[in-house]
Amino acid sequence: MDEPHLRFGVISDIHAQLAEDGLSLVPDANTGTIERALAFFRDNGADAVVVAGDFTDSGLVRELRAFADIWRKVFPGNRAPDGRKVERIFATGNHDAYGLANGRRVFQDEEVLRREVIQGDPQKAWRECFGEDYEPFFTKTVRGYDFFCAQWAPGVWCNGYAETGCSGCEAAFRRKMARCDPARPFFYVQHPHPAGTVYGVNAWGVDDGEATRLLSGFPQAVAFSGHSHEPLTNEKSIWRGAFTSVATGSLRYVSGSFAWNFEHRPGYENGICNYYGPGIGIEGRGPIRAKFDAPKTMPDQTYDFAVQTGLFVSVFDDRVEIARRDFASGLELGAPWIVPVPARPASFEERAASSAPPQFPAGAALAASVARAATRGLKWHEWNIEPEQKQSLRLDFPAATECGHVVEYEIAAVGGGERFATRICAIGGLYPPGSDRHRQPEHAVVALDRLPADAREISVAPLDSFGNRGVPLRAKLP
Repeated sequence: MDEPHLRFGVISDIHAQLAEDGLSLVPDANTGTIERALAFFRDNGADAVVVAGDFTDSGLVRELRAFADIWRKVFPGNRAPDGRKVERIFATGNHDAYGLANGRRVFQDEEVLRREVIQGDPQKAWRECFGEDYEPFFTKTVRGYDFFCAQWAPGVWCNGYAETGCSGCEAAFRRKMARCDPARPFFYVQHPHPAGTVYGVNAWGVDDGEATRLLSGFPQAVAFSGHSHEPLTNEKSIWRGAFTSVATGSLRYVSGSFAWNFEHRPGYENGICNYYGPGIGIEGRGPIRAKFDAPKTMPDQTYDFAVQTGLFVSVFDDRVEIARRDFASGLELGAPWIVPVPARPASFEERAASSAPPQFPAGAALAASVARAATRGLKWHEWNIEPEQKQSLRLDFPAATECGHVVEYEIAAVGGGERFATRICAIGGLYPPGSDRHRQPEHAVVALDRLPADAREISVAPLDSFGNRGVPLRAKLP
């Protein structure tokens, strides 16, 4: 068995959140998860730890210090127990950079707030918490491998589709990258996803395209980014094109609805009712609100799951292995991703063709029953639909746990030449394969007046990240 030349952990979106008393973190801020993640990296030989942004939730120095205290506990003196140095590759995100707005939740006095936010003096905060200078763009070398990092610009909030990235550092980075060995991977870190890479062109949380333009000349580059809080069970979390782009999941409040939603608008029945127009990302078009989206009869289940995810990267002569891990359960989220060295592009379409679709277990059956369900408003939008009780169809079915990994289910009915189709996020599909939650039965609820009047049958089909469809279950409509 060959030994890796470099090992490092990757996490993002830690969101340490100070309670309103200004003294302690809120109970669900996952300090235990942070420590478990760092300890896993330490115990598995990490030479470095990458954080791809959002250490804090409110942009407060006290929140950053909470993370730094855990770091020092796990890596005193920035070293592991065997004496090896563990390098910090830390890049900030929008929550770290926007404290003068977010921090008012805790500190209402303007003068006090300015002293308490990272944004007020990033250099002072960085030196206090990590004992090193804060640099907007920086490089580090670990065991002969280069890391290039771009911090989020202080005072800049996010819009989801043209975020601050490496703008301003391209020329300097390009000169240094040109000196890198084309046969040896190097690594790039920023908070937003490089536009047009992971999750496709309709992804939320992408940059203004600068990182994509910068890195496209370097096939050996591997970029890590956070921001979207997407689950790592989605195989589109890795993109292998002109370079390799990898989403890092989230250590706090994973969401199953953001990027997945945009590929089959207008959104999951059990998700946020967002509609986003085509071309978000490189084309730079903004969101189109879901004013005419049909009211949902399922609660929003696609947010705040009991999974906290990250990566463990091992670099060999001929490959980079990227293991996906849930630090809440301690389980792997799927087979490791393998990036060959030298790099070879593999499009989503190419990977879809070799991916086995998920399937329901043998003997599975679909149960359909009539129930009353309340509609709900359009969450996060400026208008609401008054809830009403509707005659609805409830569908109960086992999780599709065979063959490929399920990420969503399509519900369909045909009648009178009309086809109705909608989707739900596969809740169990967000959890590690083999876990109890992964195997739990699923259900869907749809208002009956949305089905074709002449429909006699309903079907539920499992789909993977690429849209590959398993054999559906069918039931007669009651």
